[in-house]
Amino acid sequence: MKKKVGFLLAAAMVFASLSGCSGSESTTVPEASANTEKESRTESSAKNQEGESIRVSWWGNQSRTDATIKVFDGFAKENAVNFTYEYNSYDAYWETLATQSVGNNLPGIIQQVTDQFAGYINNGLLLDLTPYVENGSLDLSNCDEAYISGGKYNNGFYGVPLGTNVMTIMYNEDIFKAAGIEAPAMDWKWSDFVKTSREIYQKTGIRTENIALGMPRYLIEPMIRSKGQSLYSEDGKGFGFDDETKAEIVSVIQDCYDLAQEGVFVDTGDQLLWKDNSERALCTGDAAMGMNWSSQFSNFSGYYDQKLSMAAQPIFDDASTKGMYLRPAQFFSVTRDCPDPEMAVKAISYFINDKDANEILNGERGIPAAGIIREELKGKAGDTEKKVYDFLDAAVEYCRDADPADPSASRQCVEVLNNNVNEVMYGQMTAQECVDSWMEQSLAILGK
Repeated sequence: MKKKVGFLLAAAMVFASLSGCSGSESTTVPEASANTEKESRTESSAKNQEGESIRVSWWGNQSRTDATIKVFDGFAKENAVNFTYEYNSYDAYWETLATQSVGNNLPGIIQQVTDQFAGYINNGLLLDLTPYVENGSLDLSNCDEAYISGGKYNNGFYGVPLGTNVMTIMYNEDIFKAAGIEAPAMDWKWSDFVKTSREIYQKTGIRTENIALGMPRYLIEPMIRSKGQSLYSEDGKGFGFDDETKAEIVSVIQDCYDLAQEGVFVDTGDQLLWKDNSERALCTGDAAMGMNWSSQFSNFSGYYDQKLSMAAQPIFDDASTKGMYLRPAQFFSVTRDCPDPEMAVKAISYFINDKDANEILNGERGIPAAGIIREELKGKAGDTEKKVYDFLDAAVEYCRDADPADPSASRQCVEVLNNNVNEVMYGQMTAQECVDSWMEQSLAILGK
């Protein structure tokens, strides 16, 4: 119990310090009112019939909340089951779960993310859903393996992906055309990206966003994977790549520093001062390329009506395999405290497979895992949204299964890398020092 309490309290402290940042949730959501849980419980209690209610918990804005409740209520009416709903802002959500877990009072269904997944599993808080897949209660028959592999951990299946993201290089078609440069190929390498950035700057004077700033982990991870290695070791206590790959990571960060010094990349100080995505150079038409999640493509395109497209992430020039992967935006997991796991799993299956339900949800958590639902939503999507669906279809060919879930302390490691890369771009640290320091500090964090 001491180990479990320590993990959960540490997780709550980390989330409080990160002020709403999520590896898979890229938008800031409003704080739920203090009476949110009480109000939602009261509303659902009025509908109670017989049996104990299954509590469902998630974070998100009002649009997500309304749609989620509507779908679960629809399932409840068809299956004589009762749900109560608990929802909150991102930080408050995790703090509440930590408290509930210590008291053996977790909701039956909880929304999860990749970098908290392993901690909850290792502490015995989530149920392995494999038996429910095998008995048909959880229908994954229409889900491609690449879309659901992120829910697996240690030979078990603990989370049903609710939507899928992929990290992309977004680029401005008009700027590429003005420079007389062909669109990036899906199989391009790091040297191609560096060359393209320089050529566009030389021909047009237009810069590229510094793709090492902000999310360097997602820049280097597909490169590491492209050599058949992984960011973290299988046991989560260290790294999963060798010294040769480490040297190549150093080289990539050095390239980014050099491009910044040459003026090819957006000025470091300017980029770090962007208050929100609407100020990004890519979104304002002042950058040829940038890196972000596919789920942000419609927003990025729409701020100033830019003609954007997406390309795969560049991988090492000596790559031996596929590097990209589909990252679940969120999961639904069933907890050990669920009063009726079988019914909870059936509700989740309905959530991902039912056409009417997904018309209500409308892909708000990302591109759905079920192929028939993707096609249904794509057929009703606007031109910009269709680009996202088309890109995911193409990107699957360049993806392989996701690696095991991140260690529970990985967020601290990511913060070290973020800070170190910033120091490099300001000339306060060399690329070699950056990687050495990141690995040294991370090993200490992961080894606790």
